[in-house]
Amino acid sequence: MWYGWSVSLVALLAYLGAVGWFISTEGGAFVETVLTIDTAAPVPALLASSPLSLPTLATLQTAAASSPTTLIFPAASVVLALALVGTVAKFGHSWATWLYALAAIAPLALVAAGSVGMVRPLAVDIVALGVLPLLGAGGFVVDAGRYLWAAR
Repeated sequence: MWYGWSVSLVALLAYLGAVGWFISTEGGAFVETVLTIDTAAPVPALLASSPLSLPTLATLQTAAASSPTTLIFPAASVVLALALVGTVAKFGHSWATWLYALAAIAPLALVAAGSVGMVRPLAVDIVALGVLPLLGAGGFVVDAGRYLWAAR
């Protein structure tokens, strides 16, 4: 279990670094839009089309040869999903532990939707890039870590 916990922690940290890098390089309009949401009436802004440009399938296919840095965020999304699904499949003892893995799959689903050009509301990007990975992977790391440290 220590191994699965460690892999999940490293995958979460790698994902957070990759999403931070991606937002800082490609997400200027996204950050500006999020920062300018009217807090008195946020619903129209959150339901508006997201300005975040995710790599398309054609971009991902040619990225390995031309600019491999394009693959950092999608690869980190895959690693996060695989780490949580693999750890929960190996050590999960109840159906509720699968909720951690399901939440950690959200960034991968977002990358897949973006790769085929699906237009998404801003709220979907916020939830899939930040909220669900932190709740899923972060929650798993905290809960499993508490259990492991208490059982030492």
